[in-house]
Amino acid sequence: MPANCTSAWLGNNETAWHGIGTVTAGTLPAREAFETAEALFTVEKRELSYPKLRAGGLGWDNEPSGSFGVIRTDTQALLGVVSKQYELVQNDSLLRMAEFIREEVDMDCVIVLSHGAKICFTATLRGASADIVPGDTVKRRIVGYLGHDGKTGCGAMFTNIRVVCQNTLTMAMGESSARSSITHKNGANHNFDALISSIDVARQDFVTECDLMREFSQFSITSSQFNDFVDEVYNIDEGQVFRKRDKITAAMNRGYGVEFNPGTLWTAVNAITQVETSTRGTTKSKGTAQFARGTFGVGASISKRAFKVASDLVTA
Repeated sequence: MPANCTSAWLGNNETAWHGIGTVTAGTLPAREAFETAEALFTVEKRELSYPKLRAGGLGWDNEPSGSFGVIRTDTQALLGVVSKQYELVQNDSLLRMAEFIREEVDMDCVIVLSHGAKICFTATLRGASADIVPGDTVKRRIVGYLGHDGKTGCGAMFTNIRVVCQNTLTMAMGESSARSSITHKNGANHNFDALISSIDVARQDFVTECDLMREFSQFSITSSQFNDFVDEVYNIDEGQVFRKRDKITAAMNRGYGVEFNPGTLWTAVNAITQVETSTRGTTKSKGTAQFARGTFGVGASISKRAFKVASDLVTA
């Protein structure tokens, strides 16, 4: 399945690069969005067993393993293997989060990954949109996510998506003000209120970040300064071969949205983010890894570091 995407709803006529999902002209209420994405299935925890040879080799018995499978009840698909202490969180909990903040956001999409092993929604915070330079818009969005794979918890993160040219600019922040996560234990089903309380903080942080981005867009840099910036972001030692440099330089000179503010620190930040997180123009197979990397993994961390290094430059 391309991008590990099983089913999806996408609003505002924005199709996904992998071509999967139902696309609507505008947004939808949270429940309708989840239903359209087929994201309201339930899961069960069932103990797994293994065949054990009987004494004397006369047949086999099923032996309880002490491990449990997370099973999707409608398809009977095994989504993950977990311990006895693992606490299930149903998908309607994620829906409750989306409905709780319905006065604060507009739904953008709901995605089901790996046949239900992970689901997530993205919504734009109302009143959290700004032009860094005319035509180059950044928005603050909330991503709510829930895993049934035994590895991914549940929670919410705040990201800035640069929407010019449909380029995915993922600024998934690691600070507590921008991300809240819950593990599948210790009363996971009672901790969703903590995720909601950070929304106002995220909106306030967004204003400060936009001011910094505008400073980036006015901060001209030379080719030599750009190389120094890249070295700092990636911790490149003098004389070290860095294989991504040519690709990042090309994005700096000819990347998405470069026409708005060429030769600036803002373009440099976006060049790194494009290389690390964008799935545009890639193959479907490569896009699978890039989607996870740019949203939750190393790509998001590098984008965050680029923003931090740029902030240090303009405030020095």
